[in-house]
Amino acid sequence: MKQHLLILAAPLLAVACGQNVTKADGEAMPAPTPINSADKDTKKADKAPEIQVTEVKGAWEKTDTPRGQQVAYLSEDGEVSLSITCQEPDAFAGEDGQNVLVLRRTFAGKGAPSQVGVFTSASNAAIVAQVDEESQEIVGMFDTRSTAANALANGDGDLRFVAGESAYVMPTDPMVEELIESCRPPIESNLEGAETEDAGEETPADSGT
Repeated sequence: MKQHLLILAAPLLAVACGQNVTKADGEAMPAPTPINSADKDTKKADKAPEIQVTEVKGAWEKTDTPRGQQVAYLSEDGEVSLSITCQEPDAFAGEDGQNVLVLRRTFAGKGAPSQVGVFTSASNAAIVAQVDEESQEIVGMFDTRSTAANALANGDGDLRFVAGESAYVMPTDPMVEELIESCRPPIESNLEGAETEDAGEETPADSGT
């Protein structure tokens, strides 16, 4: 009986050891190939998109536009690579209309990114954006008190703007902070607005009845 069990177990042991096993009719059975976990990791790594980083050489320049003040980064060949505009409210915004910041960055990549990533020494943020096919730019609007505005105003050294698989790297400049600070509403107006809201929520005085 023991000899019969050993004979039956022999093919199984041979398969486990990676050897070919011959069937009763003489046909060879290939040994199963073990799954290599490294192959899985390699395939996952191949699928990860690579960010094309471009260090843009140039300088910042301040200009006035019909919609408000603007700072633009011009490359060495004179092309505007990126601009930030303090856009003033139009006539339809009413008395409560406030300034907003508009970021425009050249974009010639594939697809249509839905945001621009902003990375500075101060913090990181994402600006909701869309591609303007006519100007070949990706455009995003953001609040003057947002995380993105604070990151740009307070960041030192290089600024990084990522759209899709493309990243622009350029040095910051005091003009960027000056534009953002000047675009923000005065502190006094914020305090007056808060006081008005508090006054409107005051409890009516006791009528004595």
